[in-house]
Amino acid sequence: MSKSISNIDWMNQLENVIREFVKEKLELIMKEEIQTFLEMGQEGTSNRRNGYYQRNLDTQYGRIEGLSVPRDRNGEFQTQLFTPYQRHTGWLEEAIIKMYQSGMSTREIGKFIERILGNAYSPTTISHITDVVKEDIAKWHTRPLQKRYSVLYLDGFSL
Repeated sequence: MSKSISNIDWMNQLENVIREFVKEKLELIMKEEIQTFLEMGQEGTSNRRNGYYQRNLDTQYGRIEGLSVPRDRNGEFQTQLFTPYQRHTGWLEEAIIKMYQSGMSTREIGKFIERILGNAYSPTTISHITDVVKEDIAKWHTRPLQKRYSVLYLDGFSL
C-alpha cells in the first residue's frame, strides 16, 4: 500500500527546502565576505575570524532560523546582506505598503503576515510602517490637474 503525501505536507516540505537553500546561500555569501574582508582590509593586522553568532531573519521565503553570521576578533566586520540588529529584509515593508495602498486594513495585513511568518505584527506597528506612504498619497490627491487630458479609447471584437 503506497502512502501519498497530502498537498499541504508537500507544500510545507517544499517551503522548508527553499528556506534551507536560501539559508545555505546566505551563509556562503557571508563566509566569502569575511574572507575578503580579512584578506583585503585587514592585511598586516592580527584580526581574524572569531566564530559565529546566530540570527533569525524574516525573508520573503519565510523565517530563516539560526542563520550563522561570521564575526572577527576586532568586531569590525559587517555583512552587506543586512544591517546590525535587522531582523527582516525590506520586502516586508514593501509588501505592507502595497497591501495598504490596495485598501487592506491594518488588522487584515497583520493577520496575513501572521499566516506567512508565524508571528504577528500589531496594527500599531503596521500603521507606523504605512505612515511612510501617507505623505505620498496626500501629495497625489492634491496634485494639480491639467485642464485638458487626451484620451484614446479602443474597443475590439474578434471572431
